[in-house]
Amino acid sequence: MASSTYPIKNIAITGALGNLGTKLLRHLASLPGVERLVGLDIRPCPSDHVVKLLDRISTPPTLEFIQCNVADYQDIRWREVIATQVDAVVHFAADNPYPEATWAEAATSLDMTLNVALASADSESRVRRVVFATSNHVMGRYKDPPLTEQIGVGELTPALPPGVGAVWHTGEKSMDSTPYATAKLMGERVCCTAALRSGGRTTFVCIRIGWCQPGENLPSTLSAAGTPTQQSKEEEGQRDEAFARADQWWKKMWLSNRDFTQIFEHALFVGDDEGGKNWWQNGFLLVNGMSNNPGMKWSLVEARESLGYEPVDGFSS
Repeated sequence: MASSTYPIKNIAITGALGNLGTKLLRHLASLPGVERLVGLDIRPCPSDHVVKLLDRISTPPTLEFIQCNVADYQDIRWREVIATQVDAVVHFAADNPYPEATWAEAATSLDMTLNVALASADSESRVRRVVFATSNHVMGRYKDPPLTEQIGVGELTPALPPGVGAVWHTGEKSMDSTPYATAKLMGERVCCTAALRSGGRTTFVCIRIGWCQPGENLPSTLSAAGTPTQQSKEEEGQRDEAFARADQWWKKMWLSNRDFTQIFEHALFVGDDEGGKNWWQNGFLLVNGMSNNPGMKWSLVEARESLGYEPVDGFSS
């Protein structure tokens, strides 16, 4: 993996007690050169959580959790961390991290992204890299006609026009991720502008994450539900075309735990001048983040060439 043009030793993670935050903290704690990790979350940290995260890591970094609200720009608890204590920020925090988020929840999530981006790019901040966990749902309309008919295998690139929000039926419930996806798309644009405004001092990587389930994240638990909060129920003999298309869409965007931690590690530490082609634009980079799933429409070219990402897993349904 290429090294950053500036040392990243101290890292803050927002939404640190969630599924993705917990997995990434555990991984980063095992890396040489990482000196301090700060978990930011609106929830209090369980008393045994740090011990569990650092279990069997021979030389762990300093790890602390700070209860705070990144939706509140006046909350000095997280602002002080970003201003003076860390070199990089990974932003996972959301009012509702699942695609069924309401418009009100999505608005609060966007506030969080705006606050983190502005504070990180501030001239007085020491942050040099921000990694934002955006979502495949920004391109959710490409699941269905007419957009799906316009792209082949590996052709769904970050450069295509957004297709905001997926609409599907789990077999039990109608789902629409438009509010959730809108907040993610606007978050990407905020990061792009913040990078430009900082003049290259703070760079931003936005990763459109596929489906990284809580826990073991096994391919066998992927389903047409499209979210861990819902169940997929297919009545015998009623597998229509839309249900089958949704089932394949979700399964083919699987992001394994190993590939998830790899792409975020690379996004934190890679230099912004790496790769044979300059994918970076004014300190901003946008890539897809899925495992190497055969037959998927998502392009991994940008992540491979700009970040050196090489997925080791894949799911063929």
